[in-house]
Amino acid sequence: MLYDIFLMLGIIAILGEVLLIFSWTGRRWRYRKERITSYSPEAHIIVPCKGTTKNFRENIQAICNQDYRDYKIVFVTDSAKDPAYKELKEIISNYPIARIEISDFIDGCSGKISALIKGVKTADDVEVYVFADSDIRPHKDWLRYLVSYLNEDEIGATTGYRWYSPHDLTSLLLSTWNSTCISSLFSHRVNFAWGGSTAISKKVFDELHIADEWRRGLSDDLILSKAVKDAGYKIKFVPECIVESYGEESIRKFMKWGTRQFTMVRWYYPSLWIMSFIIVAGLKFLNFLGLFLLLIGFTLPGVLLISTIFLDMIVGWQRHITLKKIMYYPKEKFGSTLAYIGITPIVYFIIAYNIISSLLKNEIEWGGRRYQKPGTSK
Repeated sequence: MLYDIFLMLGIIAILGEVLLIFSWTGRRWRYRKERITSYSPEAHIIVPCKGTTKNFRENIQAICNQDYRDYKIVFVTDSAKDPAYKELKEIISNYPIARIEISDFIDGCSGKISALIKGVKTADDVEVYVFADSDIRPHKDWLRYLVSYLNEDEIGATTGYRWYSPHDLTSLLLSTWNSTCISSLFSHRVNFAWGGSTAISKKVFDELHIADEWRRGLSDDLILSKAVKDAGYKIKFVPECIVESYGEESIRKFMKWGTRQFTMVRWYYPSLWIMSFIIVAGLKFLNFLGLFLLLIGFTLPGVLLISTIFLDMIVGWQRHITLKKIMYYPKEKFGSTLAYIGITPIVYFIIAYNIISSLLKNEIEWGGRRYQKPGTSK
């Protein structure tokens, strides 16, 4: 009886992996038919900036060099003493569409949200707000793609995501980790708007009182996503708006970063966290269970449960070639497909660790500050 239960678990795990493999094939076919619309309203890009990174100048220039008819940019820093302020002043001197504002710190929310609210307050009376991170390097048509679907009544917000260009082991881990999380963005039911590449109409933003909701939280994108979905709108994922970023984290910082991401998801998007826990952490538990079954002589169930690790590699292969197909960047920026295939099973174990580590966390450290879970007393 017990043997049969484990055998059924093995079969279910295999079928789940096969379904995931074919889902990426379907996405590759579906999204090649996407076409940009002609909708191009007046837009205002709001970019919070805290400190600088190795590629800060190139990133800011890419944001300022969009092939778009009518847009402005406001960069928001914590103070004029922030290293980003001086560099921004120099860069944007060549771009009359851009300016800098100093953030007003708001007690009870994150520094990033304080900056975003300042940017919204000082933006002109435009049709669309666009939120971007300072560590992305968008291609010249990024803005055009991001806002083009907002004229559809059912679309409340549009989003891209981050793509880490692999140049060493850590950036390869980051890139594979992030590309794994992209899976959820294809489904209207579980997707979310990623704050580093998001657009929303001013009308919807005001209608849903996003700024007021932000004042009571830490996660700008998950709070916005919940408000949009609770109001019955959809979030449109635009693969062409997945934006390049240059990761410089150490392995240790990468692990802490991953746990922080899932902690925020648990706080603000519990249904997505639960789904991730069941699928990712559950499958990795079954891998360990398979090893145990082999040791006690349950050979076939053990082999089936362990073999999902090899199917993970096929998933990594299909995901990588799909993203190369539907993203906007030159193919040489994506690194070796073989490297992604090989590292994908490791990344799934890391994600499982991040999810489990986030389970009991009621406090995170972010941007040099400590934040507690909303509703938790100090």
